[in-house]
Amino acid sequence: MSNNSIKPYERVQLFSGGGSRFAYYLGSYAALVAHDLKPDVIVGTCGGSLSAYLVNLAPDPKDLQVLMCSRELYRVITAIRHVAPDEANRRLKIRYMMQALKRWRLSRQVSNRQKQQQADSYKRLLAELQQLAMFRIDNEGQWLDELSHFSPNHNNLYNPTAPEIAIIASRLYQTANQTLTTDSSVYDEFKLQELLFSPPRLAASEHFEQMLNSPVHTFADRRIHQSVNIVKQWEFNSAVRVSMADMYYLPPMHIATLGWCLGGVINLTPVELACQLGQTVFSETKAGYDSWLAAPAIQRVFGFDPNERLAQVHGYESAEILSLVDSAAIKHRVNQLHWLPFADNGQQLAGQHVQKRFNIKQMTVELIHSDYDGFVQQMQAQWQYGYQRTTDYIQQHGL
Repeated sequence: MSNNSIKPYERVQLFSGGGSRFAYYLGSYAALVAHDLKPDVIVGTCGGSLSAYLVNLAPDPKDLQVLMCSRELYRVITAIRHVAPDEANRRLKIRYMMQALKRWRLSRQVSNRQKQQQADSYKRLLAELQQLAMFRIDNEGQWLDELSHFSPNHNNLYNPTAPEIAIIASRLYQTANQTLTTDSSVYDEFKLQELLFSPPRLAASEHFEQMLNSPVHTFADRRIHQSVNIVKQWEFNSAVRVSMADMYYLPPMHIATLGWCLGGVINLTPVELACQLGQTVFSETKAGYDSWLAAPAIQRVFGFDPNERLAQVHGYESAEILSLVDSAAIKHRVNQLHWLPFADNGQQLAGQHVQKRFNIKQMTVELIHSDYDGFVQQMQAQWQYGYQRTTDYIQQHGL
C-alpha cells in the first residue's frame, strides 16, 4: 500500500494558536473555501481550537461571519477574565511575579534548568499551575453551550457538512513514586503527554495511532511521553477548554479519563501530524516566543525551548519518495505543504484583539475587553487579514 493511499484526508488546515486573534483563521478558512480548497480536516491548538469549533458550527463562510460577530460569541469571549483583586491575596501576587522572574533566570542557565527538572514534583507543579493562573472562565462547565444553537444538528457532536475537527492538548500525570536511599524520603515525579482529540475518520482507523509520536519528545525525553494519547470519545466544550489552558494563563482542567489537562502549546504547530493526515497541508509561519515570559514558562513546564521547536517546524520538509522511470530516479513529494504568511499578525492586528494591561497597584495582569461594537470591529479586521493573506498566497502560487 502506498503512502498516498493510507492518508485519511486530502486537505488539512492547521489553526495553531492565535490567542485572542483567533478570527484570522476563520478568514483564512473562508478564502480556501472560496477557491475550492476547503479543508477536509482542521487541527486546532490553543485559541485555534475555538476557531475550529466555530467552523464546525457554521462551515458556510456567510454563516460563519454571522456567528463570528454574534453577541453569543461576544459573551463567550468576555467570560474569560482576569483574577479579580479579592480572589488572590497580595502574597500570592508577589509569588507570581517572583516565579516569572525565576523562570526567566533558569531558562538562561542550562545547568540550573536541568537541576530544576530533576527536582520537580507532580504535586508542586500542579499546585503552581492552579494557583498562579492569571485568568479564569466564568461558568466554564457550560462555557460554549450558548453557541450550540448555531449548529443545524444540536444533538450531535460533529456537523456532517463541516470539515472534521481534531484538537491538540496535553495531560499531566503522576509516575510511580521512587524512594531516595540517602534519606528515605519519597517524592513523586510526573510526565506530560500530548493529547489528540480525534475526528471520526481518524478514530475509526485501526492502525493510525501506531504512527503517532510526539515531536517534542526528542527535546525533553525525560518529561514528555513519546506516544500521543488519542481520545476518541470527547466533547467540544472540554476539548477546547483544555487546549486553551496554557500554563499561567488558565488553570488546568480535570477530565475523569485523562487526569489534569493542559494546553496545546505542547505541539502548537503539529505539522508532522498534518502531513500524516492529508495530501495537501495549509500551515502558517509563526513569530518567535518572547524570551521574558512565554519561552521560560514553556521551558519550566514542558522542559523544552519553544523557539528550538519552532525552528524545527519552519524547517520541516514533507517526506519524499523515489521512483524509477527509464532508469532515472525521480523524486515525488508525498505532501504539498503550504506556509501561509501569518508571522506578522501581532503587528498587523495591533489593537484588534483583547488587550492585556499590567496593574502595578494590584500586581495583576488585567484583560481589557472592548464593548460589543468594538468586538465586532476586531473580528472583522482579523477576518479580513486572514482572508486577504490566504487569497494572496493562493494567487501567487497558482493553486
